[in-house]
Amino acid sequence: MSGFKAVYCKEMKRVFKEPKMIFSIFLLPVILMIGIYSLVGFMTNNMINDIQEHRGTVMINHMPDALEADFADFIESNDVQLINDGSSIPDDSLTQQIRTGELDLYVSFPEDFMTQTENGSSPDIHTFYNPSEEYSSAVRENFLSILNSTVYNKLLAERLGDLSVLNVFTVDANNSASEIYDEQRASGQMLSMLIPYIIVVLLFSGTMSLGVDTIAGEKERGTMASLLLTPVSRMSIMMGKLLSLTTLSMLSSCIYIIALVVAMPITMQGMIDSNISMTPLQIVMIAVMMLVLAAFFVAVISLLAVFAKSVKEASSYVSPIYILVIVAGLLTMFSMGDHKTWEYAVPVYGSALGIGQIFTNELTVVNFLINVISTIVFTAAISKLVASAFNSEKLMFNA
Repeated sequence: MSGFKAVYCKEMKRVFKEPKMIFSIFLLPVILMIGIYSLVGFMTNNMINDIQEHRGTVMINHMPDALEADFADFIESNDVQLINDGSSIPDDSLTQQIRTGELDLYVSFPEDFMTQTENGSSPDIHTFYNPSEEYSSAVRENFLSILNSTVYNKLLAERLGDLSVLNVFTVDANNSASEIYDEQRASGQMLSMLIPYIIVVLLFSGTMSLGVDTIAGEKERGTMASLLLTPVSRMSIMMGKLLSLTTLSMLSSCIYIIALVVAMPITMQGMIDSNISMTPLQIVMIAVMMLVLAAFFVAVISLLAVFAKSVKEASSYVSPIYILVIVAGLLTMFSMGDHKTWEYAVPVYGSALGIGQIFTNELTVVNFLINVISTIVFTAAISKLVASAFNSEKLMFNA
């Protein structure tokens, strides 16, 4: 027991006595992630505001005088040119202007638009815009919103006299509470997509950098051989290293996640609802799932590192596993609908799935237990392989 404690303390001191390691392991990733999210949020909001404040360049052909008042606000907020051209199709010059963004929208009313509507016909209004340009699409949407609501209802009322004759029935007209709103699920929807992916990736990446150096790095430097020749049992050495790696991985991940949960609603500026409430049981669930997942990652990386003779070789072994972890996290981001019970037993994927459902209040205790027990079983099996590898003279002494 004293040997295990000595190895554990040695590994923890190795990290915490070096300010550079503390910065690189705990602080730098937080700074980078918050910076990235801040940049994304800033650029996204700038783009939205830019589109909303953009003064579109619009050309309207044969606009009826009777409709100009309905489009007064649209004309005031955009640079609108009213023309009376015989053709309803823009010529090559105007088409090129639309393609290059010099002209956002070209609209052509039939010359006898009002006459047709008064006679009961349905005249066709042509719009030409560039759907690949945000400005052009936004200007057209604004124009159509007026056309399809204000103008349409106005002309329909002139034709029929009383629009109420069109109402055959209504739905929920006197029931303002017809929607059953799940506030917790709505608030946590975005976090349930982002946080599980971030957790699994951060847990693995943090464990990868520490685990590879702790085992393969010490083998390469020769310090592992010296440690194995001490009176401390190899089981104590292995358990001390694995537990210290798990502790450091959990600690770093908790710091990252707390920073993200606090900073993300601020940096994303309203795009993520921060109105999230969690019960003590759900908090315990997340902590337990993160703990067992961190132990699983430590076991996997330790197994790969113990077979490697150098840090470079260990990193090459771990890289494919890292890709699989990223894929598992991504799968849960787009996972919809009901999930089979066996899915929660799949390592990494089941953990990410369960953590995401905690934010939407959908994870059941049964599925939680299935995931935790399954991850522990896999971790124990892999740890047994690590223990066998530690007892191999050929592997441990790079023979």
